[in-house]
Amino acid sequence: MKAFFLSVMVLAGTFAISCGAGEATTFYAQLIRGTDREMPEQVSWKPAGPKLSKQLSPKFRWKNYWEVSRHVISVQAGKVTRTRLNPDREIEIDLRGAREYEVRLFVKGQLTCRSKQSMQSGMSITGGPRENDESWFVVVRRDKPAAD
Repeated sequence: MKAFFLSVMVLAGTFAISCGAGEATTFYAQLIRGTDREMPEQVSWKPAGPKLSKQLSPKFRWKNYWEVSRHVISVQAGKVTRTRLNPDREIEIDLRGAREYEVRLFVKGQLTCRSKQSMQSGMSITGGPRENDESWFVVVRRDKPAAD
């Protein structure tokens, strides 16, 4: 009888561990262009939402922030998830346990930035060099961005 209960406990523990490992965490990634232009460069670009604009405006000098692309990314613990944001830029998200995640930014295939964030932090903002009097940013966040 003891062996039966021990087998059931081991089986239940294995089931619980495998179910927990399969859970995915949702992130939202936005490729943002900061510029002084009043109109977006592409018609598909949308103004960044109010929450994000409020975060960016006091730290950077740009008058306007345009959302170039948005992605919903599902990440499982123990698996690095890579997402292409545009032809030149990709990110990887790696869960580092229950409390932390790491974002790796790639430009033209080259790793350019790493950022470790607490799961409780609002968002991760990384960027690149200025190009033609504009800048770009990659925002990774847990809360869903404002609707279009």
